Amino acid sequence: MVQIGNYNYSDYYSSGAYTPREGTLSYAEFDPEAYLAIRPDVAQSPGFTGQGQYRTDSLFTQQYGRAPTRDEALYAHYQGIYPSNPQQQLPDQYQQQAPDPFRRSAEDVASIQGYETTRGTVGQYETDITSFLDPETNQIRQDLIGGTGIPKDLNLQEKIDAAKNATTPNDPAVLELKTILDTLNERKIARDTGYLGVFGEGGYERFKQAVGSQQSYVDPYGKVTPLGKMAELAENPELPPGTELSLERYQAQPDEFLDADKYTVTPTKYNVQAAQAQVSQAVDPTKTGATSYEATQVADQVAKTQIQAAKQQGLTDYVEPARGEVDVKSTVQGQLAQLMQQFEGGQIPAFAAGAIRTAEQRLAARGMGASSMAGAAIVQAAMEASTPIAAADAETYRRMQELNLNNRQQAEVLNAQMTLQMDLQNLNNEQQARVTNTQNQIQSLFNDQSAVNSARQFNATSEQQNDQFFANLFNQTAQFNTAQKNAIEQFNAGQTNAVAQFNSELANQREQFNLKNSIVIDQANAVYRRQINTANTAIANAENEFNVRNLFNISQNAQAQILQQQRDEINFARVTALNDQEYRNNLALASFAYDRDLDLASDLAVGGLFGSIAGGIISSVFAPTPKKTK
Repeated sequence: MVQIGNYNYSDYYSSGAYTPREGTLSYAEFDPEAYLAIRPDVAQSPGFTGQGQYRTDSLFTQQYGRAPTRDEALYAHYQGIYPSNPQQQLPDQYQQQAPDPFRRSAEDVASIQGYETTRGTVGQYETDITSFLDPETNQIRQDLIGGTGIPKDLNLQEKIDAAKNATTPNDPAVLELKTILDTLNERKIARDTGYLGVFGEGGYERFKQAVGSQQSYVDPYGKVTPLGKMAELAENPELPPGTELSLERYQAQPDEFLDADKYTVTPTKYNVQAAQAQVSQAVDPTKTGATSYEATQVADQVAKTQIQAAKQQGLTDYVEPARGEVDVKSTVQGQLAQLMQQFEGGQIPAFAAGAIRTAEQRLAARGMGASSMAGAAIVQAAMEASTPIAAADAETYRRMQELNLNNRQQAEVLNAQMTLQMDLQNLNNEQQARVTNTQNQIQSLFNDQSAVNSARQFNATSEQQNDQFFANLFNQTAQFNTAQKNAIEQFNAGQTNAVAQFNSELANQREQFNLKNSIVIDQANAVYRRQINTANTAIANAENEFNVRNLFNISQNAQAQILQQQRDEINFARVTALNDQEYRNNLALASFAYDRDLDLASDLAVGGLFGSIAGGIISSVFAPTPKKTK
C-alpha cells in the first residue's frame, strides 16, 4: 500500500462513490490527524474512530465485507453522516466548519489525487479483466493464454497488486496491466470472430488479415490454405528449391592477361654521371698580436697616507638633569608635627591660645566643659589654629627648594653648552682633514687614469694598424679562393647540365616506348575482358529468361487456380441460389394453389348453402296452390 503522509486509501470515499457537501473538503484533502487535534471530543466516541459495533446490514459490511476504518469514520463525522452507512445523515450532527484547519498541504493533495485517479483506473481495469476469467479457477481462460503477451505462467494478481501501488497512471505497472487488458480484448474478439488457433505464433495476424475475398486463404487456426499459398505464389512467385537455373560464368585468370610492367625499360639504367672538379684553396695567413705597455699608477700609495685631525679629549656635552627631593619641612604634615611639639608639657603656644579659649567658653556656655567631648573639641580647635601656620611654613620651604633646584639646572646647562662648542670645533677639524685626504686621492686617481688612457691610446693605435694589415691579407686570400670556387662551380654546372639533357632525352625515348607498349597490352586485355563479359551476359540473360519464364508460369498457374476457385465458388453460389430460388418459387406456387383451393372450397360451400336456402324459398313461393274439395 502506498503511504502519502498519513493518508489511507478508502474503497468508498477515494473511488468517488461519495459526493462531499458543498464547501467541504474531499477525502483526499481531509487530514484526520488535524481533525482529531482540533476536535478531541470526537476521539471519545468509538463509533467515529473505527472501533464501534456496526450493524451487519450496513453499506460497508455488505459491500466491502469490513467495518469502516478510523480515517473513514472521522471523515463521516466531519461530513455529518453515519460511518457505517454514509448514505444516511446524522440527525443534528453536521455543523458547517471552516475547512482550512483540516486541509492537507497542496503537495500532498496533488499526490493523493493522482494516486486516487490511478487506483480508480486500476480498479476499472480489474473489473474489466474479470470478464475474461474462468469462474471455476478465477484465472484467465485457457483459450486466451499464449505467446509473450499473456504467457502461461502469468501471475495476474501480482500484476494487479503492483498497479494498485502506483501513484501515476503512466506508471509502468499500470501500463503493463492496460496492455494485458487490451490483449485480452483483442483475443476475445478473435475468438468471437471464429479464430481457433494458438496465440503468439502469428496465426491470428494472418487470420485477421484474411477478410472478404481472401477469407478462404487462411483456415480458422491461422494456417495458410492451399488457395492462400496459390495467392502468395501469384503475388510473389518463388521457384521450388533445386529448380532455379544457375549457370557457371567465365572467370578470367590473372595469368591470362599481359602485364605491361614486364615489358618496361628502366629509364635510369643507362644514365651518365657528370664528373666534378675540386677546388684548391689558399691557406689563410697566421695573425700576430700587437705590442702593448702598462701605465704606472700611484693612487694606492696616496690612499695609504692620511692626515689625522687634532681632537680635545675628556669633554662631554651631555646634560645631567638636576633632581630635587621633597624635604619634610616643606610639607604641611612636617610643619604640623613641629608645631605639635610646642604643646608638650601642657604648654599652649601663643598662636593657639585664642582658639582654645574660644572653644572652652562655648563648651562652658553649653554646660559641656567637663565632658570628654570638650577635650576633643579643644584639640580640634588647636589643630585648626595650627593648620594655617603649618601651610605657610611649608610654602616657604618649598619655594626655597625650587630656587636651589633651578640654580643647579642652569649651571648644568651652561657646562653642556661649553662642551658642545668644543665638540663642534673638533668635528670641524676632522672634516677639514677628510676633505684634504679626499682631494689628494681624487687627484692621484685623475693622474693614474690619464696615464692609463695614454697607454690605451697607444695600444689601440698599434693593434688597429696590425688588424688592418692582416685584414687586407685575409681579404686577398678570400678573393682568390672565391674566384677559384666560382670557376670550378661554373665548369661543374656546365657538365651537369649537359649530362642531364642527355639523360632526359634518353628517358623521354624510353618513356614513349613504354607508353606505346602499355597501350597495346591494355588494348589486348580489354578485348579479352569484353569477350568474357559478353559471354557471361549471354549466360545471365539465358538464365534469367529461363527462371522468369518458370516464375511466370507458376504465377499464371496460381492465378488460374484462384480464378477457377472463384468461378467454382460463384457457380456454386449461383446454382445454390437458383435452386433456392426455384424452391422458393415452387413453395410460393404451392402455397398460392393451396390458398386458392381453400378459397374456392369456401366459396363453393357458401354458394351451396345460399343455393339451398334460395331454392327452398323459391320452391315455397312458386309452388302450386292445392284445390279445395267440394
